[in-house]
Amino acid sequence: MITVLLATYNGEKYLDKQINSLLSQTYKDFNILIHDDGSSDNTVGIINDYITKYPDKISRTDAPATGSSKANFSLLLSRCDSDYIMFCDQDDVWFPQKIEKSFEKIKQAEEDYGKETPILVHSDLTVTDKNMHTIAHSFFEYQKLNANRSKLSNLLVQNCITGCTCIINRALKEKSGEIPKECAMHDWWLGLVAVMFGKIIFIDEPLIYYRQHGDNSVGAKNAGGLSYVSNKLKSLNRVKADYLATYVQARILRQRFIKEADGQSQRILNAYCNMSELGKIKKIKLKI
Repeated sequence: MITVLLATYNGEKYLDKQINSLLSQTYKDFNILIHDDGSSDNTVGIINDYITKYPDKISRTDAPATGSSKANFSLLLSRCDSDYIMFCDQDDVWFPQKIEKSFEKIKQAEEDYGKETPILVHSDLTVTDKNMHTIAHSFFEYQKLNANRSKLSNLLVQNCITGCTCIINRALKEKSGEIPKECAMHDWWLGLVAVMFGKIIFIDEPLIYYRQHGDNSVGAKNAGGLSYVSNKLKSLNRVKADYLATYVQARILRQRFIKEADGQSQRILNAYCNMSELGKIKKIKLKI
């Protein structure tokens, strides 16, 4: 069985379209688990209406609000006991074959590498505006990301995995353990564990409409645009803070898994965790 984890918060504008896109999937053997994070609009009312209509398909937790998207998904993950898990944002729209294609890919990976291998499968996205007009057919091209840069040394620095495209297996959930509060995002943590102990597989086609609007907690930015570069230059302190957060995340990863990691992963983790204490020249010379 597949469980789709849907995290909501004040999502009444877009939630109907998202849930309907889930119910319209070509693959039908899945359920939806929702946790609302204390919405003040009609989000909970919409959820309850769907639960009434589809009681065998949709359910929600009764846990208190967590305060963030990351914590919301972490809570949902802790409440899920399925063999396969997908993550769903409230404001996107899934392509009809998203679950089918993702499931086929992870099942094939388990045949190739073994069901006990932690596996994460993710895909490209089509970026749209709030009215579902296409901004970019490929999120990866739009963000100037390379899905092949998914080695541990790459992922420690930059996350190329978007949680709402992911499917993971039970082995990855169990290996990842409780998502640390200090990690940058749940999808980033899962990707780091997968690359250390299992496999990350990319589906090179969009399987989701990734809606961008003013309320996005995490969104797509045109990495080739002048405004993107200008904003980066204006927010150097934020950039520095983001990099420092990657060091914190790496240290938690090292603390939890260093004894189980292979020699190369240990070397990379140790090198990256120590980078914040090095001068600029030594950082440039350091190769991980």
